[in-house]
Amino acid sequence: MWMMEQGGILMWPLLALSIATLAVVFDRLIAFSTLHLWDAAMEDRILSAAAGGDAEATVAAARDQAPALAPLLDGLMTPLPGPEKERLAAVAIADVVEGLDRRVAFLGLSARVAPLLGLLGTVLGMIQTFSRLASTAGVVDMTPLAAGIWQALLTTAAGLFIAVPAVVAHQGFQRWEERTEFRLRRLVRLVATGAETRSAVS
Repeated sequence: MWMMEQGGILMWPLLALSIATLAVVFDRLIAFSTLHLWDAAMEDRILSAAAGGDAEATVAAARDQAPALAPLLDGLMTPLPGPEKERLAAVAIADVVEGLDRRVAFLGLSARVAPLLGLLGTVLGMIQTFSRLASTAGVVDMTPLAAGIWQALLTTAAGLFIAVPAVVAHQGFQRWEERTEFRLRRLVRLVATGAETRSAVS
């Protein structure tokens, strides 16, 4: 509370932004960490089932391991040619990625806005400090001037304190999302390639 009073009025928007940023980080951590993907062994089973193996048992096991990927599994197991499988699977993957990407963009916005708010607070504080200095006649006392400057810099520090973790979280979630999408699209390509091979042989 002391820092809020010393930093000026823009410390309150910065506080609200920091709370919102922290909430989004925790929300996305839960979303990403609870999205279970198929492990390598299950992917091999899915490829075998799509090629004509034990589809019923594989589908049941795959649903248990990754319930959120059930629509993608349905697309992979459909008895359609490779291009149709890819189309259905692409829609399912897009839904998964959209769910992961929700509110991630806010972290990028927070990383850009927080330093600007902090800088604005510092500029306003410096204006007030030098305005009081200009109205002082005679010998200038540097103590109030120094106090006013460090108080004005509090908002810049607060803005950077918000922006740095927001940048790290934003980049981390984007990279996590890209790895997830790559793994899912790779599996789809393998299944579709197998379907095309079987069609060419027959």
